[in-house]
Amino acid sequence: MTEGPTLSAVHALGDEGEVGLDELLDERYLLDTFLEHSPDAVYFKDTESRFLRVSSALARELGLSDAIEAIGKCDFDFFTEAHAYKALVDERELMRTGTPLVSIEEHETWLDGRERWVSTTKVPLVDRQGRVIGLFGISRDLTERKLAERALAEQAEELARLSLHDDLTGLLNRRGFLTLAEPELERAHRNGLGTSVLFIDLDGLKEINDVLGHRQGDRALVETAGVLKSMVRKSDLVARIGGDEFCVLPLAQPSEATAAIVARLEHELDVLNARPDRLYHLSLSTGCGSSFAGDPCSMEELIDLADQAMYRAKVGKR
Repeated sequence: MTEGPTLSAVHALGDEGEVGLDELLDERYLLDTFLEHSPDAVYFKDTESRFLRVSSALARELGLSDAIEAIGKCDFDFFTEAHAYKALVDERELMRTGTPLVSIEEHETWLDGRERWVSTTKVPLVDRQGRVIGLFGISRDLTERKLAERALAEQAEELARLSLHDDLTGLLNRRGFLTLAEPELERAHRNGLGTSVLFIDLDGLKEINDVLGHRQGDRALVETAGVLKSMVRKSDLVARIGGDEFCVLPLAQPSEATAAIVARLEHELDVLNARPDRLYHLSLSTGCGSSFAGDPCSMEELIDLADQAMYRAKVGKR
C-alpha cells in the first residue's frame, strides 16, 4: 500500500517554491481559497442578516463586480420583498434556536425579475465561547435541473393531451372520450341516474372530399367541431370518435340536454348554411342513446345505441 506524503516531504515541497504545510493549514488562506473558487453561493451574515462575506460566485449572482461590495447589504437589496422577508424570519428563528435550516428546493425571486431554484443549508455562526454571532449559508443552483424537469413534464403533458385529443379538430378522440365518459357513466349508475349520449354524423363528407378536395373536407370537420362546441356547456364532453363521427355526453339532465342540443344544432346549421359564398352545405345526422338506472350498460354499448339511432335518422333523410 502506498503511503501518503510525510510532513517532512511537504516541507520539502515548500522549500522548492510549492505551497508549504503552514500555508495549507492557515485558516484565512483556506477560507479565501474556498470563497474564491466554490461554484456555490456561500455567505456569512451577522445577527441582523447583513452580509459579512460572500463567495465570488454569489457576488456574480448579485450583480456585483467584487465580493467586498456585498458587505453590509442584505437580501432586501437583491430579492423581492416577499422572498427577502421570509428569509429574514427563517434566519432569526435559526439564530434564536440554534437549529440549522435545510431547504431541499427553494424558489428565489429577484428584484430584476429573475427566478432561481436552489438547495440551501444555513447554520448558526458561533464564536469560540459558543455565542451566536450570525449564520453561515451555502446554496446550490438547481435552476437548470428544475427547468429541464419542467420542460419534460410539459412534454409529457402535451403527449398525454395529444393521445386523448384529435389533431384536426382539437376535440377529444375516441380514447379520450371513453377515458372521461366511462367514470361519468359509472357515477350516474351509482346515483340511480340515467345517461344519454348524442351521436352525430357529418353527411356527405366523401362527396365534399371527392368534389372539392380533402382541404375542404377537413374544413367541414373543423366547422362541425366548432358548431358542436358552441352548442354545449364547458362541462359537457365533445369528441370526434371516427372519421366523420362525433359524440356529445351532457353531464347534467341528459335527456333534456340532448334534445336542447339537437334543437340548437339545427338552428345553427340553418344560419351557417345561409351565409353567402359557401362551397358546400353542412348537414348532420343525429341519434341519441340512453342508459337508465335500472338497466345499466357500458359506454361502448351506449355509443352503439346512439349510432343505431343516428343511422335510422340518416336513412329517414334519404
